[in-house]
Amino acid sequence: MVFISANDLSIHSKNVFTSLALSLNNSNLHTFNYSQYCIFSCMKRNCPKTKCNSDQVIKKGFYFRSGDSRKIQRFQCKTCLTKFSSATGTLEYRQKKRRINHNILQLFCMKNTQTSIARYLKINVKTVARRFDYWALKAKNENIKMRKDLITQPVRNIQFDDLITKEKTKLKPLTVTVVVDTDSRMILQANVSQIPAFGHLAHKSRLKYGNRTSNHMDGLRKTFKNLQGIVHPESFIKSDEHKNYEGIIKRYFPRANYQQFKSIRGSIIGQGELKKTKHDPIFAINHTMAMLRDGI
Repeated sequence: MVFISANDLSIHSKNVFTSLALSLNNSNLHTFNYSQYCIFSCMKRNCPKTKCNSDQVIKKGFYFRSGDSRKIQRFQCKTCLTKFSSATGTLEYRQKKRRINHNILQLFCMKNTQTSIARYLKINVKTVARRFDYWALKAKNENIKMRKDLITQPVRNIQFDDLITKEKTKLKPLTVTVVVDTDSRMILQANVSQIPAFGHLAHKSRLKYGNRTSNHMDGLRKTFKNLQGIVHPESFIKSDEHKNYEGIIKRYFPRANYQQFKSIRGSIIGQGELKKTKHDPIFAINHTMAMLRDGI
């Protein structure tokens, strides 16, 4: 297990889409019609009105968009006479400063906070927050595409572990079950679960917040249930010797080749992902945890 602090937000570039997609669970996103986006993301245009949705659409001139200096095609529905453009229903719809989208993404990848990005680009911090929601939705779409591809070519080699973080205070710990593809290092699944405080903080936590239930097993079940469609039933699975892992693997992947490895003491105090041994059999997940520690 790896201990991290989830106070600051920054994202490693290789897993930026996965990291942003995971943030959807805790983000207050602005109102967005996802079904309408799906209709307009294809080349063929349909009427944006859900009651009409006619494919009898004709071109109706252009307009100049000052946000990125482009000419945008207009359309008109021949059935209900509704006018719309090629930007209608897209994730960028009604954005006023489209030029800053990729700059904000790059600064997120460079581990800058939302406040520092707003200061650097000379924009309002609320604009940065909205762009984070925008990239989170883009990440969700990329994740959906990735999972569709994995259905036809399922993953055959995975590693997983639990990452310990906190909810405002160490007296309210959380665990994040993370599963990665050993070959590509892509994060396949991650779920957050509540756990009670342990060690010398357990008594203080009970006095201040009462008994705290453990949802770790529910998180494990949810994680591996979602993996059944994209991970091969006879895949190679590796993890440490956590007592809850073996039963979960036998339930959801009974034909898998499952190996557990004894946890090795970290070479530096507080950095458990850096092992003293020369060869780490679960290096993929440990290094992913190290990047999360560095980036969050």
